[in-house]
Formats: sequence, C-alpha cells, structure tokens
Amino acid sequence: MSGICVGAYGTGSLIFKYVNASLISSKGVSMAFLYWGIIAMILVFIGAQFLKDAPNVENVNNDISEKHDFTVKEMLNTKEVYLLFIIFFTACMSGLYLIGIVKDIGVKLAGLNPVVAANAVAMVAIFNTAGRIILGALSDKLGALKVVLGTMAVTAVSVFILSFVHLNFGIFFACVSAIAFCFGGNITVFPPIVGDFFGVNNQTKNYGIVYQGFGIGALSGTFISTAVGGFKPTFMVVGVLCIISIFIVATIKAPNFKSTEKEKVNLRLNNKVA
Repeated sequence: MSGICVGAYGTGSLIFKYVNASLISSKGVSMAFLYWGIIAMILVFIGAQFLKDAPNVENVNNDISEKHDFTVKEMLNTKEVYLLFIIFFTACMSGLYLIGIVKDIGVKLAGLNPVVAANAVAMVAIFNTAGRIILGALSDKLGALKVVLGTMAVTAVSVFILSFVHLNFGIFFACVSAIAFCFGGNITVFPPIVGDFFGVNNQTKNYGIVYQGFGIGALSGTFISTAVGGFKPTFMVVGVLCIISIFIVATIKAPNFKSTEKEKVNLRLNNKVA
C-alpha cells in the first residue's frame, strides 16, 4: 500500500518533466512557475479531500499487544533510531544525488550525447516508481529489513561500478536504473520499519524524525562532491556508507521497551553514584 501511494512521487516526476518543459518553452520560466503553482495547488486541494486520519490500532493479537508505542522522546533514547537514520540517510543521498546529476554523468563519464543522456532522467523516474511498488510488495513477503539489505548491496555495487569501470551506454543505464530502483524501494519500506520498531500509533511523528535523513541526504551529496572533488570520489563515499549500512541492517533489531527503560534507570543510578 505504501509503495502504491509513494509511487506517485516517481510518476509525477516523469509526467511533469514534460509538462514543465512545455510550459517553460511556450510561456517562459516565470509564467511556468506560476502555472505550475496553480496546478500543484489544485491537485493538492483535490487530493486532500480524500484523506482521513487512520484510527489508532487496537490490540488485534498477542504480538501487537506486547509491543509498546514509543513516543518521540522514548524513541530518541534508543540507539536504533540513530542507526535507522544512518541507513535512511545513505539510501536517500545515493538516490537524490544521482537524480540531480544523472545527465552530467552520462555526458562526462559515459561519453553520451546530451540528448541521449537526458533520457536517463525519464529512466530514473520510471525505475524509481517501479522500485516503490515492487519492493514494497516484496517487503511484505520477505521482510522490510531484508529488502533494505538487498538494496544497499545493489546500490554499493552500482556506485563502485560508476567509480571504477569504463562506462558505456549499457553499463551507465544499468547502474543508474538500479540505484533509482533501490532508492524508490527504500523510501517505501522505511515507514513500516519505523512502525515495526517503535509502534504504529505514534508512527507519523516518529517517522518524521527519521525522515530528516531525506532532506539532509539531499544536501549532503552536493557538499560531499564539492569537498572531495567530483562524481567518482562522491560515488566512492556513497559506496562506503552503503557497506556500513549493510552491516547495520544485518545486526539491528527492534528495541525492547522494557530493556530500554532498565538501561535508563541504570544510567540514572550510575549518575547518582558518580
């Protein structure tokens, strides 16, 4: 369900790539922004009419009843939320950085014609959408963490290929498509991961904290590229972060509320003794 909903993210970027390009060429940049603002306002207003808050989840079975709904404060007192943030930050930085420079990569690293390289933008949108739907459904069968483990591995291989292998048309599009596919899937499976780890009744607030990895990841790619000097060194940094995330995903477990509370009590006692 989450994959279908957020699939609109990738589909919208594909459709409005051509809509906005048409508006810019026919109306100019300033008027294109005006028309786009009006279109967005209408779409958001219409869509909002169909939204309703989900009810709090009642105790349906023993597994759910034993889980605790962490508040934001309680969540921030666990190490797991920071580990999830690192994973989400890595996933978002790899995808968002690629989306911003995919055409330049095709021209400068793969030697493609600018028109051909520009088609990679549409390719990214298509695979971004497909990843959300396919990996979202796959996570229901295999488990969200297993899906994230796989996407981190595929992303790591793809960015290392972009860093070390001589690129041609096929290799370039394969790597770009793989990263976009994995990025889309990770955006889909992280909300349920947060719900599984910290409970569903406070999931909106808790996921809002973890989701900061999206915005920070979007900015970090450019800053890292400026610091290390170019596409390839940045891809290497992303690859290293992916490897770190793989180890985290392989070992992380949902926090136990009782053990977390015990740790806090022990910490307070130790502070008093000190």
